Amino acid sequence: MILPDPAFLKQTNSLDYFQWNYQFPIKYIQRFRFQAILKMMGQQPVDSILEVGTGSGIFLPELSRHCRDLHACDVHNNMGAVDEMCRLTGTKATLRTCPLENMGYPDAKFDIVIAVSVLEFVDDLDQSLREIQRILKPGGNFLTICPHKSETLDYVLSFYSRRKPEEEFKDARSKVCPSLEKNFKVIEKRVFPGIIGRVLPVYNYYKLGRTATV
Repeated sequence: MILPDPAFLKQTNSLDYFQWNYQFPIKYIQRFRFQAILKMMGQQPVDSILEVGTGSGIFLPELSRHCRDLHACDVHNNMGAVDEMCRLTGTKATLRTCPLENMGYPDAKFDIVIAVSVLEFVDDLDQSLREIQRILKPGGNFLTICPHKSETLDYVLSFYSRRKPEEEFKDARSKVCPSLEKNFKVIEKRVFPGIIGRVLPVYNYYKLGRTATV
């Protein structure tokens, strides 16, 4: 998996903790999220991918290897920093600032939409998921990973962020999985870490398809 030189990245907002991907030992948890997405994506390249909530764009150099046409969006106004990272790493990506609830892409545009630890921060979750459904091609997949409410994870995150998880997530983490399963067809659902995660889950990750009503 390719991650850019951290010197090429800039923090784009207060929730952008890209530096954790390079710090021991939390980097192993952080990088697992990307590896889980790549595993669900499979080896076969696709025509078009959109990463929503791209943050600093840390995942874009790797994603560019898996498609012909790469797009990324976020609500922050620092896409200039992401564009500079793409230039420095030779990554071709079309960037956009927009809310997840109304991204403005054409219907059925993308083979794959990806969200890594994003949905727990969205204001209108159901509308955002309907918007993702709208822009997915028939047969396309939505790949996402989101944190489960976990005392273990909360301890780790609060140690690094110096903020209580309740300040960032509120009660959103308990809502994400039910909303995903209501709005999409579940193709694959897993928990991290493995067998232990069935009792003490840290992350949930999904491969999802459009519903027949779209």
